Amino acid sequence: MTTVTVTSQHTVRGANETSWTTLDDPFRLGPFDHLVPPFIPITAVFVYEKPPAPTPDAELIPIDRFQRALSLLLEYYPHLTGRLQFNSSDGTPEITRPGTGAAFLVAQCSERLATFSSEGRRVLMENLPGAGNALIPPFDPSPEGLCRDSFFTIQHTRFACGSVALGVRLHHMVCDADGFLQLVRDLAELYRGLQGSITDTPSLVHPPHIRSYLWELSGGNMTAEQQQAALDYKPLLHRIEPIADNKVTGAAAGMPSSPPGPAVPPARVIGRSVRFSSRELETLKAQATDPHGSPDDFISTFDALTAHLYQRVYRARLQLRTNDPSLGELSPPDFLTPVNVRSRLGLPARYFPNSLCTVHTSLPPDVLVSAPLWQVAKAVHDLTRIAPAAGKEETGRMLRWIAAQPDKRQIRSRFRYGSGSLTLSQWNKFDMYTTTVFDGPPVFVGLPFTAITLLDGLGFLLPTEERAGGDAGAIDVNLSLTEPVWEIFDRDEPIA
Repeated sequence: MTTVTVTSQHTVRGANETSWTTLDDPFRLGPFDHLVPPFIPITAVFVYEKPPAPTPDAELIPIDRFQRALSLLLEYYPHLTGRLQFNSSDGTPEITRPGTGAAFLVAQCSERLATFSSEGRRVLMENLPGAGNALIPPFDPSPEGLCRDSFFTIQHTRFACGSVALGVRLHHMVCDADGFLQLVRDLAELYRGLQGSITDTPSLVHPPHIRSYLWELSGGNMTAEQQQAALDYKPLLHRIEPIADNKVTGAAAGMPSSPPGPAVPPARVIGRSVRFSSRELETLKAQATDPHGSPDDFISTFDALTAHLYQRVYRARLQLRTNDPSLGELSPPDFLTPVNVRSRLGLPARYFPNSLCTVHTSLPPDVLVSAPLWQVAKAVHDLTRIAPAAGKEETGRMLRWIAAQPDKRQIRSRFRYGSGSLTLSQWNKFDMYTTTVFDGPPVFVGLPFTAITLLDGLGFLLPTEERAGGDAGAIDVNLSLTEPVWEIFDRDEPIA
C-alpha cells in the first residue's frame, strides 16, 4: 500500500523582514480579485524524475536549498505571507497580518516514481498517490480555515527512488493561472541561482508587479460622485442578488457560490484526462471553419476544441436523459470561459494578480445538438470578443461597477451553473515544462482533481509532456463529468 507521510512542516517568510514590515496592512486587492469565490485555490503538481548515473548520490531538489529559494521568493511577493480576511462592512477580501508566513510541507512517498508510470514511462495524474491529492497540501475551504491558514502552501514529496513532486497551492483570490505559473518560474529561477551556495542571495532579473489593477478603488476610496457614476453602469456579465445573511460567499464566476456538496449532482462525478493529438486538433479546426466564410476568418485551436467539447458533452447529457427520463430536464446549456485581458489593458509584463474577464454565452439546445461544428465554434470565437473583454474602457467600467458595490457579497455572475452547463479554462498556451526547471525540467505537470475541481462540467485545457519532444501540439483536457455521461461520451466515434 502506497503511503505519503508529511515528516515536517515549516513557516517561511522573506529573508529580509522589511519586505513585509513595510507592507500595507490590510493589503488591498482589486476588483478582478473580488469576483473570485473564496473557496477556490489554484493547485498544480510538478513531478521531477531523479536522473540516473553519473551522479546517483546527488539529491534532487534538496530541502534546504529549496526552502532558501522560497524565502528569497517571498521578498518579491511579501503579501503571500499574510492571511485573508473579509471586510466586515462590504465583504471585500483583503490581506492582513503580513509576515505570518507561508507554509512549506516536507513529505516522503513509500514507492518509486516508476510505480505510478504507465506504458512508455508516461506519468498520469490518476496513477499518482491519491490521484495527485496526496502530493498537495491539505486545504480547509471553510470561512474559518480560509482566514486562519496560509493561502500559499507548497508540499515537497520525495519518492523512494529520489524523484520529487512539488505540490503548489495558492488562493485564486490573489492571482490567476498566468500569475501562478509566473510565481513558480520565479521560484525556479531563484533556486537555480543558489547553485554555488545556499547562502548566496540571487535576485530575479525582472521583479514582479504585485499590485492589483485598480486596487486603489478599494477601501472606500471612491467619492460619492465617482461611486454613483460607476453604479450607473449596466453590467452584461453580472447582477446583484441580495442575500439573506452576510456569510462570506464571494461572487460566483462560473462556479456555485459555496463548495459543491456530495448530493449535487446525484451521480458520482469523475475527473479524467482526455488527450487530443495534433492530427485530431487539425481535423477539428477544419470542421470548425465556416465553409462559406472569407479567407480572413480565423478559428483558433481553442475555438475548435472548445466547440467540440461543448457540443459533445451536451449531446451525451441529452442522450442520458433520453435513456432515463426520470432524470428530468437539463439546465440551460450555458458555456463559460475566462479571458486573460492583460494585453488589452496594457498591464505590466510581470503583472501577478488576477486579470480575467469570465465571459459566457448560451446556445439554443436544438442548435447546440444539431448544428455543424463551425456554427458552435463561431459562437465560442465571438464570445471572447464581447464588450467587457474587448477593450480597456469597457473593462474599466465593469471593474469600477464592482468596486463601487456597497456589498461585494451580493455580486453574482449571470452564468447559470447546472446539469447542462460547461466551463473550460485555457492553460495549454502556458509553457509549463521548459520554464519550471529546478535541477532539471519536470517530466509531468498537471492539475489534480480535488474536492473543489470535481465539479460536473468543469474542464481545463493543458499542455502535455510532449511539448518538449514528440507531438508538441497535443492538448490534454482535464474534464469532470458524471459517471453515466462518461459512458456515453466514450462511445462517440473517433475524430476522423
